[in-house]
Amino acid sequence: MEFIDRVEELRKLEEGLKRGESFVIVAPRRYGKTTLIRKVLRELEDKKFLTLYIDLMPYADSVSALSKHIFNRTLDLLGIEGKIRKLSHLFQIKGKAVLKEEGIEINLEVFKGTDEREMLREALELPEKIASRKGRRMVVAFDEFGEIYKTNPQAVKLFRSVIQHHEHTSYIFAGSQETIMKKVFMDKDGVFFRFGTLVELGGLELKDTLEYAVDNLGVPADEFVEMFKLLKGHPYYLARVIEKVRSGKEILNALEELVEEEKAYIELLVERVLSMKHALEVLRAIAREKNPYEVLEVKDQVVNRTLNKLISYGYLRRVGRGVYEFTDPLLELYLKER
Repeated sequence: MEFIDRVEELRKLEEGLKRGESFVIVAPRRYGKTTLIRKVLRELEDKKFLTLYIDLMPYADSVSALSKHIFNRTLDLLGIEGKIRKLSHLFQIKGKAVLKEEGIEINLEVFKGTDEREMLREALELPEKIASRKGRRMVVAFDEFGEIYKTNPQAVKLFRSVIQHHEHTSYIFAGSQETIMKKVFMDKDGVFFRFGTLVELGGLELKDTLEYAVDNLGVPADEFVEMFKLLKGHPYYLARVIEKVRSGKEILNALEELVEEEKAYIELLVERVLSMKHALEVLRAIAREKNPYEVLEVKDQVVNRTLNKLISYGYLRRVGRGVYEFTDPLLELYLKER
């Protein structure tokens, strides 16, 4: 799918990273944060920056696996991962090794031991060593960083203690769980308080997206506006509809096809909600523009606790005092009709 809109966010990230700033990107899943990150990294690569993208989600449960993944991805950045892996039993080598091509010393012995903190420390230091040695700025993006905090808060503290001293590397920390990300990066007691500039991704803007659709696809403006409002500017769903229109479908037919294709995913979201007591009733009330405190026959504390859970799991966003919105407009439509 094409990169749509996000012009201002892209400019802000690129200019800031060039100056050596770090950023914290918070957005619900499917809001385009990964696409945005990859886009800005490509732009910086074209300007001779070193860049590294690391998805933390698959490795959140194991510091050892996470450390080795960061280590291997960094070697891959050098284009020598295959070569160094030909060394017999890389992680069983004792002592220190020097990457002769780069003159960078690495303590490989920590990777055969059981001290996970030292593994992670060595892995996190490697990008900075490479950037320093090459005399080029490095940008490292950690996606789904909140998953690490959920499973191992101590590892997050180690991240901070290591990278706060890096002079040649800027960082992007991205996450889809707003509550956790803001606790880590925005709260004054957070581990990464004031470490980077916050960028929150919401829905796309109608003006720029409409202009793109009309100029490039020739769609009727009124039909596009109707579809846009229904999807509330949701980046992923808009991109899907635009793809279908580009392939020759009428815009309303494309929307109907999208809803049908996403039905199984939406039903899965609903199934997950059922494990939280009162959560479905709260969501249904908000979808129907009713006050859950008035609709549910339970104590206000129960409703408040349920709302906070739904926010922490990424179903809702708090947009004002007592005002909530769905992060997925198709889930909202589904519950409104049922």
